[in-house]
Amino acid sequence: MNINYNNDFKMLKLFIIFIVLEISSNQICQEGISNCLSCNPITNLCGKCDKDIYEPDDKGGCQLSKKCEIGKNHCLECSEETNLCSKCEEGYFYDEIGRCSYTDNCIASERGKCIICKDNYILIGNEIQICKYLNSEDFKNCHNISLANGLCEACEEGYFLNEGDKKCTKTEYCYESSFGICQRCSYFYYLNKKEDICVLQKENFYNCKESLDGTVCDSCNDNFYLSEDRKCSNTNYCLESSNYYCKKCISGYFLTEKNNVCTDTENCANGKEDLGICIECKNGFVLDFKDGKCKSNIEDNEYKYCEIAKGNCIKCLEGYYLSEDNKCSITENCSEVENGNCIACSDNYYLGLDKKCTNVEHCIYSDNLYRCEECEDNYCYNMNDNICSLAEGKLKDCKSSEYGLICKTCKNDFYLNQSDYTCKSNSNPNFYKCSKLNIYNICTECLNGYYLGKKYHNCSSINGCAKEENNTHCLECDENYCLNDKTGKCEPNDKIENEKKKFFYKCNNTNKEGTACENCLIGYILNDQGLCIDESHCIEKNGEGNCSKCEEEGKSIYCLNNIFGCISSFYINCLECNNILDFNNCTKCIEGYKIGPKGQCIEII
Repeated sequence: MNINYNNDFKMLKLFIIFIVLEISSNQICQEGISNCLSCNPITNLCGKCDKDIYEPDDKGGCQLSKKCEIGKNHCLECSEETNLCSKCEEGYFYDEIGRCSYTDNCIASERGKCIICKDNYILIGNEIQICKYLNSEDFKNCHNISLANGLCEACEEGYFLNEGDKKCTKTEYCYESSFGICQRCSYFYYLNKKEDICVLQKENFYNCKESLDGTVCDSCNDNFYLSEDRKCSNTNYCLESSNYYCKKCISGYFLTEKNNVCTDTENCANGKEDLGICIECKNGFVLDFKDGKCKSNIEDNEYKYCEIAKGNCIKCLEGYYLSEDNKCSITENCSEVENGNCIACSDNYYLGLDKKCTNVEHCIYSDNLYRCEECEDNYCYNMNDNICSLAEGKLKDCKSSEYGLICKTCKNDFYLNQSDYTCKSNSNPNFYKCSKLNIYNICTECLNGYYLGKKYHNCSSINGCAKEENNTHCLECDENYCLNDKTGKCEPNDKIENEKKKFFYKCNNTNKEGTACENCLIGYILNDQGLCIDESHCIEKNGEGNCSKCEEEGKSIYCLNNIFGCISSFYINCLECNNILDFNNCTKCIEGYKIGPKGQCIEII
C-alpha cells in the first residue's frame, strides 16, 4: 500500500489553519482600546500592551500582569502572596489594584496619575492631582470647592469666607482661622479675642492686631510696636504715641529727630527702625561707630568737626578739612589748627581774618580758595584777575570791580551810584543801608541783614516791611505779611504757625494790643473773633449761615475749615481741613481718596 505523505501533510496544515482562523474569528482587538498598543494581524489578539503591568489576554485585549518586578513602575517591594507591588518609591503610593500612583488616598490611577479617590476624598488639581479629605478643616462649612486649587470659593449661610486662608468662620472680616476660630483679621480690623469678632481700627486701635478684652490693644500689626500707652506706633521702645508716631520714649531711650525712632543713643537724629540703633547724630555731634554713641564734635577735643570710625577721626564733617596736624578746620590748605581755627596756611596761601586760606594776597574774607570776598582796607577786589589792588580814584571805597576799572559793589555804609559807578555814603536816610541804586536813584539792593521793601524801596532790618520809621518800627508791611501794631514787626500771613498767632492769617494789620486782626486783605471778611475768613469760594451754607461746602476746581483747590471758611488747600485732594493748626492732617478727602498715615489724602487702590 502506497501512502502519499505529501498530500496528508498538506491536508493537516490546512486543517490547523482552519481551526486557528475559526478560533480567532471570535477575537476582537483594537489598538488604543483596553490598554492595547498594537494588534497581531494573524491572531487578531493584542500583541503589545501599555506599561509593563499589563499583558495580552485571550479576548483580544490586555489584562493586569501578575508579574511584579522590583524597579519597574516605581515599585520597591513585591508581595509573595498576590505578586502585586506592596511598596512604592518615595512620593508614590500603593493603590488597591497593585499600581504605584503619586497621589495618597487614591484607589485608581492611570499613567502615574490618580483618577479615583477614596470615599470622602475629592480629587484636586490639573497637572498634579491630590486627594483631599472632604471633612478637613479647610472645607469646614464650605459650600463650593474649587477643583482647580482645592480652596473654598463660597461658604454656607451664616459663615464668611476668609480673605487670606479661604476658610469659613462665623467671624466677619477674618483673614486667617484655625479650627473655626479667627486668628487674624483683615486689613483695617483688629481681633477682639474675648468676643471672637473683628472690629474696625479707630481711635486708640489704629494698626492694632488683637485685643484680649476689647478695651486696649495687646499686639500690633507687622512693623508696628505697642507703646506703654497701649497704642501702636512704628517705633519700638515708645512710651507715648499719636497718629502712629512716637512722641516720647521709655526711660533710657531717646527720640530721633528725623524718623521718630527710639534709640539708647542720646543726641541721635536718625535711627534704623528695625534695629533701634543710631545711624546719624544731631548737628554738633558725630557717630562713634565703635560704641554707637553720639560724641560732641564742637568741643575742643579729638572729635571736633570729625566723622568718627572705630573711635578715630579719619574724616572731617562736610565743609571741614583735615589739616597737616590731623585736626579738622573749616579752612582748606590749612597747615596748623588751634581750637578748630586755622592759624597758619600752606605755602603760597594767605590767612584772612575769616581764618580761611586763599591764594589771593591782601584778602581778609574769601568764599573759596581762588576768589576773594573782601580785601583789606584801601584794597578793591578785581573779579577778573582775582587780585586785591589799591582802591584809588573812582575805586575809592569800592569793594569789587571789573578789570580794576568799573566798581560793581561798595563797602559797608556805602552804596553804588550806577550813574557814574562811584561809591557814596548811605548815611542819607533815603538810602539807609542801601548797597545799590539804579539810574533812577531807587534802591534795588540792601546790605546783608537788611530787607528791601517791595513797595517803598527802603532798607529795613524788619523782614517783610515795606515802609518803616527810624528803622525800629514798621508802618506798612509787604504782601504776605501782617503788621503787628504792638511790636512793629511783620508777621507771615499766608499760614498759621500756632494757635496763638492764628489772627495773622490773611490779616493786613492787627490791633494795638496785637491780639486780633483789625483789617483783612482784599477778599477776606473780619469776623467777631478778630479772624479773617474767606466767603468768596463758598458755594453752600448751613442754617446758621456758616459755610458748609467750598468751590471745587480740579482736585479741590479749596478746603473747608470750620474757623476760616474756604482756604487755599494745604492738602492735595482735601475737602475739609478743620484741623488747620496741624499742617499734617486733613479731615476729609475727595471721593476716591482716604486719609493716609501722615494725615494726607492718598488714593484708594
